[in-house]
Amino acid sequence: MQLAFDEQIFAIQAYGGISRMFSELARQYVQDPSLGVELEPLRAPIVNRYILDNAEVTAALQVQEAGSTYQALARYFTRRRPGVHVDVVHNTFYLPHGLAGYPKAKRVVTIHDMIPERMPKTRRRLDFITRKHRYVELADHVICVSAATRDDLLRTYPSVTAPITVVHHGVDPVFTPGAPRWADLPADYVLFVGNRSQYKDAAVLLRAFSALARDYPDLTLLFIGGGRFTRAETSLIRELALQSRVQQRTVPDAEMSAAYGNARMCVFPSRFEGFGLPALEAMACGTPTVLARATSLPEVGGEAAAYFEPGHAGELTAIMRTILDDDHEAARLGAAGVARATQFSWGRSARETAAVYESTLK
Repeated sequence: MQLAFDEQIFAIQAYGGISRMFSELARQYVQDPSLGVELEPLRAPIVNRYILDNAEVTAALQVQEAGSTYQALARYFTRRRPGVHVDVVHNTFYLPHGLAGYPKAKRVVTIHDMIPERMPKTRRRLDFITRKHRYVELADHVICVSAATRDDLLRTYPSVTAPITVVHHGVDPVFTPGAPRWADLPADYVLFVGNRSQYKDAAVLLRAFSALARDYPDLTLLFIGGGRFTRAETSLIRELALQSRVQQRTVPDAEMSAAYGNARMCVFPSRFEGFGLPALEAMACGTPTVLARATSLPEVGGEAAAYFEPGHAGELTAIMRTILDDDHEAARLGAAGVARATQFSWGRSARETAAVYESTLK
């Protein structure tokens, strides 16, 4: 079966959850011929490091590094859409230009979340030019990354007629317990990974941490990713008297297993997620994981995570205190997380996605 990805997301994201998923699928299809999927070369400039840092996938897709996202997108928007024959095209994002090309191919689209549609105030500039609804209308099959996302899709677009299949993300084997500590990690810390703004509810974690900071004077709240603190965040940190207790870092992917694995716990307070990959990565590293009881997060964490009501800082404080004080409970959550994470793999995701492709050809 000849499969074409387009380069949309690889031209947009150097790193990020959507491009991680597609790069992992590409890696599986290149490395495992038994899956029966042959990738059509992209022959395009891209910025995505997950692809560019894998020589085998780079060669298979025939891509090269672009000087910038603008250069990669300019090439994407100006070149003619491919007229070659492929069996299936799996679009990687929802820009209008991606609706053309690959005549007679079956079309598959993945819905990662419905956050811009369900929470319009969160829309970024790129969201205003995407045509997600049109991609869904034209799809021969729709993949959703969680049952929660499928339900959000159907609530938003109840007229969807294409078959819908839920295919969960996987977790890279690099995320495993026992990664050695790197030198400048705090000695004792609670971890938050990713963007912090709006529905991500990092402020709830800051308030919860402030309620127990005095009782744990050596404990640090470490934020990884998401950029430097904003003026509003800095003001809140100052208001809570946490200036010396909170850090923000940007960490290479290669060091993330150590960042997860050496934390006392990982807290993911988001009120809305399409999947929640950092929660899965933390559990795979054996780190006690605390999640908001919202959207897809219980689907990912199952019974292996601790939960609090979204936005409830007091409840989050109590859960964090229990994990800090009760070594048995912390160990139980860590072991349960490792077991839970074994149920998710990129190999499984690739097989289930390949089965979707096959189903469109029948």
